[in-house]
Amino acid sequence: MKKIIMLLFVLFTVIGLTGCFTELDTLEWEELPQSVYRKGEMSETEFKESVKIKINGESFTLATALNLNPTNMTFSGFDLTSTGSKTITIKYKSLSIYWAYEVIDGTIPSKEVIPSYDWYDDKTSPYTLTSIEDLYGFANIVNGKRDGHDADPFAGKTVKLGVDIDLSGKVWEPIGASPRMANIALEVLSGDQTSHPTEQGKLYKLTDGKWYVTYTNHKGEVAQREVSLDELDNYSPNKEVKGLYFLSPYFYAKRKDNTDGNGFGDFDFYYSNDVPEGNFFQGIFDGQGHTITGLSDIGYTPTVVFEYANSAMIVTGYTFGLFGVVKDNVTVKNLTFEDIAIVGAYYDSNQKDLVLAEIDSVGAAIGYAFGNGNLTVDNVKVLSGSITAQMAAAGIVGRFYNNGQTLIQNCENRANVSLTGVGYHVGGIAGYGANNTGTHFISNTNYGNITVTVTSKNPDCAGAMINYLGTGTAATNLFDNCRNFGNITGTSHALGLVNSDGQADKIDIETNCVNYGVLQSNK
Repeated sequence: MKKIIMLLFVLFTVIGLTGCFTELDTLEWEELPQSVYRKGEMSETEFKESVKIKINGESFTLATALNLNPTNMTFSGFDLTSTGSKTITIKYKSLSIYWAYEVIDGTIPSKEVIPSYDWYDDKTSPYTLTSIEDLYGFANIVNGKRDGHDADPFAGKTVKLGVDIDLSGKVWEPIGASPRMANIALEVLSGDQTSHPTEQGKLYKLTDGKWYVTYTNHKGEVAQREVSLDELDNYSPNKEVKGLYFLSPYFYAKRKDNTDGNGFGDFDFYYSNDVPEGNFFQGIFDGQGHTITGLSDIGYTPTVVFEYANSAMIVTGYTFGLFGVVKDNVTVKNLTFEDIAIVGAYYDSNQKDLVLAEIDSVGAAIGYAFGNGNLTVDNVKVLSGSITAQMAAAGIVGRFYNNGQTLIQNCENRANVSLTGVGYHVGGIAGYGANNTGTHFISNTNYGNITVTVTSKNPDCAGAMINYLGTGTAATNLFDNCRNFGNITGTSHALGLVNSDGQADKIDIETNCVNYGVLQSNK
């Protein structure tokens, strides 16, 4: 199985932080190579001319890039003289991207999907997708990747699935592909301010002597948060993590080149805004009872990956699901998934194996939901497979921050869900929820085993329905007719519905909920 996986996935960019933070080097694929080649199909020179990459956002053929960067760039691993599994490695300075491929004799099976847009032109809602090509076209329209056309979020519109879809062996880019956070370069305002600025991205000190940053919150409003610069008085290079110096959660500094860090002016400052940037679905998706088989992040290379501060961690955060990120009023309903394979992994050329990555906000249906509006997930089922992630992983929805009501009902998860590394927030139905005016879990069932490793930052952060509810005191959180049959490692809640550490107090109404699984605390 591992061999098959290695043949299909694109290995996402391993980013090394060098130079000034605002001028980071980047290396990424623009046009991906094939996953399978026929023996002797082309020469290495022909391959270099056919593949396109981006360096620092600028497009090149691989051949041109190698000619322009003879000292900073290397290429290896292309060999069509013999059959078997092989790996291409492209390096630029401290950055590397990889591609696993297969060389065979005979005819190459086609894995490419050509998006179709005929269903969309000159039509009005509801739209119906009647092929895998239509589904890929839908994703391109939302993501703004249809040539010559603006993105369409389908706000207030309905899209229906008219057939079963088999994604096995296909590379899937989520509908709404984005990390869940975006880095803000902060402008430092001189002099003490008498009031809070009204634009995001400002670092300033009020007349009270305290430092603040302005950022955009989940409601789309500019908000303020107090931050600390005291740590700079004790700066030392050995306190840097991946070239960044963390001052408080989501707030960090980057020492400028050719400075020793002894002064305030030696640093550039950044804040990790918990509002993603990009194009996102804002409508109703009705699966009409159809099944999507083989949804997987194997082969998916995020086009934008942010390194952001999250408490004491740095997370290379990308979301994943059928929908990576959704915004405002969204409904996903009447949809079934089989053979889910979300691994959050890349290929390590030194270890010659899959290495788990840091993936944030993962669910079969939705990775991350935010914005102003209600989220409804109704009659969505995951019948088989597994999901592994660093943060906010679940069978159905990874993380929801929508400022409105959240209703998750008639859903079922049979996939095993687990966390890796020092991450937290994992659940059978959802991983993490906050900022809502109320969350209702009604008639949901979890059969999957939910596992938190003992190395987790929070060893008890698992729940059959959800790990964490961050709703306010005015919100009403309802759990009704929910069942758990899976074994949960990382909870001490009596029914396993949420995790421990006071989460039971967040449930206002709990009726007719039963646990049949084995519950175990990691503490």
